[in-house]
Amino acid sequence: MIARTVCIQNPSGLHARLASLFCAKARQYHSRIVVRAGRQFISARNILDMMAANISQGQSITIHCDGEDQDQALADLTAFLAALIE
Repeated sequence: MIARTVCIQNPSGLHARLASLFCAKARQYHSRIVVRAGRQFISARNILDMMAANISQGQSITIHCDGEDQDQALADLTAFLAALIE
């Protein structure tokens, strides 16, 4: 299992459209991917849980990946979040 912490820079946070794109990207991988936001652990594949976490600008989240393609999944998902500036 590998993990990386990312600070959300997007002024709107991880709102519905961006959460949907993030979940779609997470579903491309075979690894188990979990996001830790505060005290919550959320499946990165579940858009309703991602939206319910209410991830806002300046909040740090940790992405945990475990599986055969964990390195690529973590690299792609952190790059996706780093590029989110509207």
